[in-house]
Amino acid sequence: MSSLGGPTVRISVLGPLEVVHLNAIITPTAAKLRQVLALLALHSGRVVRNEQILEELWEDNPPVSVTTTMQTYIYQLRKLLRLQRTGLPTSEEYDTRPLPSLQTSPGGYSLNYEPECLDAYRFEQLVNQGRLECSAGRWTDAAATLTHAGLLWRGPALADVNVGPVLHAEILRLDEFRRNALELRLEADLRLGRHHELIGELARLVGQEPTNESLQSKLIIALHRAGRRAEALRVYQQLRTALNQELGLDPSEELQRLHRAVLDADGSLDLPLDDEVRRVTLVEPQCQLPPRRNNLLSRDEPRSVALAALCAGEASGPATIVVTGPPASGKSAFAVDVAHSVRHHYPDGQLYARLIDDDGNPLDKNEILGHFLRALDNQHPDLPSGTHDRMLRFRSLTSDRRLLTVFEDVTNLDQLAGLTPSGDGCAVIVISRRRLAPSPSATVIELSPLDLEQSGVMLAGCLGRDKEGTPAADSELLRLCDGLPGALATVANRLKVRPHWTPARAVRWIKAELARDGGATSDPLGLRAGVWQSYLCLTPPGRAAFRIVTEAAAGTVSTAELAARLSAPEYIAETILDELAELCLVTIQEDDSSTCHCLPCIRAVGHQLIEEHTRLSEMLTEGTFDIPAQESFRLQYAQRAL
Repeated sequence: MSSLGGPTVRISVLGPLEVVHLNAIITPTAAKLRQVLALLALHSGRVVRNEQILEELWEDNPPVSVTTTMQTYIYQLRKLLRLQRTGLPTSEEYDTRPLPSLQTSPGGYSLNYEPECLDAYRFEQLVNQGRLECSAGRWTDAAATLTHAGLLWRGPALADVNVGPVLHAEILRLDEFRRNALELRLEADLRLGRHHELIGELARLVGQEPTNESLQSKLIIALHRAGRRAEALRVYQQLRTALNQELGLDPSEELQRLHRAVLDADGSLDLPLDDEVRRVTLVEPQCQLPPRRNNLLSRDEPRSVALAALCAGEASGPATIVVTGPPASGKSAFAVDVAHSVRHHYPDGQLYARLIDDDGNPLDKNEILGHFLRALDNQHPDLPSGTHDRMLRFRSLTSDRRLLTVFEDVTNLDQLAGLTPSGDGCAVIVISRRRLAPSPSATVIELSPLDLEQSGVMLAGCLGRDKEGTPAADSELLRLCDGLPGALATVANRLKVRPHWTPARAVRWIKAELARDGGATSDPLGLRAGVWQSYLCLTPPGRAAFRIVTEAAAGTVSTAELAARLSAPEYIAETILDELAELCLVTIQEDDSSTCHCLPCIRAVGHQLIEEHTRLSEMLTEGTFDIPAQESFRLQYAQRAL
């Protein structure tokens, strides 16, 4: 399995074709090779006959050298798999997991791998599980399972593969399976009284398939249960018109009976309030999540890990993921995007809370609990006054719900005590500048800086094509941002509000601001607040060590150098470096734990902030810290240290 969990190799066909080995994308680029790989992958463990391959690749017009050409494709696929096999680590964790193998059989070929490697297999397993849960009347479990299944799709199946007749038939089969899964999930949600939430989704689906009677009937029922009978009747009339004009048909007998029931306000259409439905419909679910941002590059691998952790089904205690990373790495944007993606998996609501204020002070836990309780139970507005009693009420309200809670600015585990939901069907997303592990089962996702290519894609996406500079200037601009999405977004915004600037002008300005002895009041990379908040979380020895790191010319300091500068033993210096690494201010290489490295932009901003803090602290001591100086310090995000 990879370092992030799951099979060693992942093959994805529910969207663009993708093959990932140990977190590295190894998808072939040649069109025919991708076609053969997709065909073999979708027939895992089964022999694909030569005739099927020929039909898929060339239909009725094979080349003269068809046999040689086909054998070349097979050889190239074998070579690809063999390269990954020889590059595999030798630990037992990897040796015990078989890699895909391409076997020759009489009359054809077969690609053999663990079924869990293929997203289509996992999708079909989840749909079959959801179907059984529907048959057993376990509607909550079914809705969660089928929602998880739907999240595996990243777009149309094999969206970037040129498909022939054999793959086309497979795509049609998968699409039909997907449609059945969607209708099962919609039925489960309706059974649970989630008609208000479904109306928008059903209206969109009906717009895409105006003659789909199953979807139309579900929209009519949802509107009727939401007290919108006139709209329900209008949907029926629109369906009847579409069927008549496009197909020359009338609505089915079942739909006609539904229409008469809506006209008569038939009580049989109302939701039967069993215990499960009462729990779901007690309060209209709240969504307190911040809006998604659209200017950050998608991080497919960590996103897949997060979705898998949050949609894995009920376990012992709430599912928990911790999103961490250096300042401006896009932690909040990533976590909010993931939270929105799994909303349907947690239909009883999505709560959100910051745990520190803008000055770095912890927010009152009693107030946060009051905020949560009012969102979950507006039928009992009288809240307990004491924090302990509010914790007990919150624990009781969340014990049997499927609730998602997002906590931002978490700096230590004590902040979460009493605030996390208690139900096994709940989930928690923690956004922290510090690496935390709330429980042994928690999934920690650290967002690393983007590489140069990803940075270029993001900056181009933010700016559009009207702000391209010279290759040298563009490359230098990306280098200054060090792959931090927040810095890239800040630079892009600066270029938008100053359209007369070129990337070369921006490079000169950023360099000048970062080199100022007096500090850069304009915050050219948008890093000052994040770096300062992380600095405030350090212990006094940690702050001293960070200052030494920011003074190093290359931002690289060894344990021996740090120990000498601090006049401390090396084991103490190692512990202090670990503290800096836990706050993602430095990185420590796995193969060289005696040396740490700080990103140049974080080092430059950190050095400025520390110098400003030192100078202004001296002014306080000397009694020369006047009102203009105070205002300057406040504007530069440093007042929190005084």
